[in-house]
Amino acid sequence: MKSKMTARIIFIAASIVLAIYMLYPTIKLSMMSDEEKESMMAEDKDAYMDLQSKSVSLGLDLLGGMHVVLEVDVRELMDKLARNKNPEFVEAINATNTIVNKTDEDFVTILLEQLGQKGMNIQRYYGTAERRTQEDVVAFLRTQMEEAVDRSLEILRNRIDQFGVTEPTIQKQGGRRIILELAGVEDRDRVNSIIGKTAKLEFKLLKDEKSSTEVAEKINEFITARVNPADTVDSEASDVEADTSSSTALEEMFGVDETEVADSGSDSSAVKKTDSIFEEGLFYQSPYDGNTILVGVEKEDKFKDVIELPAMKKIIAETAGSAEYLWGSKPQFEDQFLSVYLVNKKEELSGESIIEAIPRPASMDDPTNIGKFEVTLTFDDNGAKIFSRVTGANIGKRLAIILDQRVYLAPTLQTKISNGRARITGIESFDEARDLAIVLKAGALPAPVHIMEERTVGPSLGYDSIISGSYSAAFGLMLVMLFMILYYKLSGLVADLALVTNIVFIMAIMASLGATLTLPGIAGIILTIGMAVDANVLIFERVREELAKGKTIRASLDIGYGKAFITILDANVTTFIAGLVLYTYGSGPIKGFAVTLMIGIVASMFTAVVISRVIFNSVLNKRTVSKLSI
Repeated sequence: MKSKMTARIIFIAASIVLAIYMLYPTIKLSMMSDEEKESMMAEDKDAYMDLQSKSVSLGLDLLGGMHVVLEVDVRELMDKLARNKNPEFVEAINATNTIVNKTDEDFVTILLEQLGQKGMNIQRYYGTAERRTQEDVVAFLRTQMEEAVDRSLEILRNRIDQFGVTEPTIQKQGGRRIILELAGVEDRDRVNSIIGKTAKLEFKLLKDEKSSTEVAEKINEFITARVNPADTVDSEASDVEADTSSSTALEEMFGVDETEVADSGSDSSAVKKTDSIFEEGLFYQSPYDGNTILVGVEKEDKFKDVIELPAMKKIIAETAGSAEYLWGSKPQFEDQFLSVYLVNKKEELSGESIIEAIPRPASMDDPTNIGKFEVTLTFDDNGAKIFSRVTGANIGKRLAIILDQRVYLAPTLQTKISNGRARITGIESFDEARDLAIVLKAGALPAPVHIMEERTVGPSLGYDSIISGSYSAAFGLMLVMLFMILYYKLSGLVADLALVTNIVFIMAIMASLGATLTLPGIAGIILTIGMAVDANVLIFERVREELAKGKTIRASLDIGYGKAFITILDANVTTFIAGLVLYTYGSGPIKGFAVTLMIGIVASMFTAVVISRVIFNSVLNKRTVSKLSI
């Protein structure tokens, strides 16, 4: 019995220590002034971003920022998809748009009705050899609507990620709308420029493996020379004296001097700051792909700074001609590395030439693709001619598919494709094939996106919300704790200790999960405070009943905790289910409330039932108690 008690105490103590450890980044970040944050960001951006990623993030209503509701222009999409248009069709589609804007009904259904009233069928404008029936056309148009929103979502997510927003919210609402919540962003013009610019889809040839490897080796030599100039002088330039400076080593090896690495007019601190971007192991040659180098995700910014140096551009130009490095779209190898590709600057083909991109299971003709998926492409007439020329002249080379300066895929050209149709094969999952199709169609038949609602929350308003929410939580906590002490005496104090621990656990779990704290989330914490002591109230009332029957203190506690547990569990499970439903079907503020509510329920079960019980047992084991203060 005593060993079990010791094990529980150790477990509780370890849980509290772990919770404090997980909360430390949040506490440290919250205690830093804006000047200290800016200083840390300038000196060591990676350390600051790591600290921020481990802290509890603040939502839009607390940190300030922008809330934008976008709507995909379905009318424009339908107009571009249509053929054989006449005045009656224009009248029907305009009337449909007017009705849908007022009622938010399904665009395709209303368009079908409007055309029917004019005695026209929808196949006339959207039918093909593959889409002969009305059902086929309606299914096609609904798919196009859904894909238009998905493409817009993919493009916006890609752009916002590069924008550097912390914990952005990007989600679909209904059939045509997208919600953006950008915490900490107040530059309205900059956000609008990101949202409004046209997606740029390009096809460019990768440099061959020999050129890519040669450039990577020379860049690595440059970095090595910068990190260990003395070693480089000894090994690479025997005619240079051993005490030659790093600038001489660079000049001997690459024909560059210090002014190409750091501005000659800058002071020593600026030069030191430039030096800090160089380190050994900044990138690695991919073991599976000679055209690709790998950069650790934590070193992305350093590598970007390095390849932007004039010396680097000179190395690339002299070794590989007109080329540039572009980043891959997704991290590789368990999200530890980013792929970087050396591609021609010249664009071979633009995404505007793609008419259709369809994901589907791979053809059974090739045994190596069994169980895999592919994307079939269809080009317009001009695109088909260009694609035929490019594929015929570059068989065996790789063609990079680039969206907004990110390489999504780089398949090998295996044969000349002259019929305007192409297949990208070897894709592992349907979801991956579908995502690729969305990317490929991002430059074809784009549906305009309009801003329907825009709200800016200033940081001062967010700060006021934090203060008000904190005061509300603190005031509610004090009142509850005071009531418990006055009504249940020393037993109430035990419940209060469990309650404080509960709040620590809630914040620690939120920090570990990367959850975002919002104003409704604070409301959820306040509600959890009341629910946490409710469990202790049930237990203490049951203990009082058992004591009134003349039972011993230990027996009364055993029965009180045992009998009340089922009731507490039932109440918390039903509330947790309600929170789960809110999180699943809610959005924005509702999700924030649901997250803290569910975390609070789990934490309160542990603190109210386990921790308070251990405290009582510890006291009873250490001393003889004749009367329980309850």
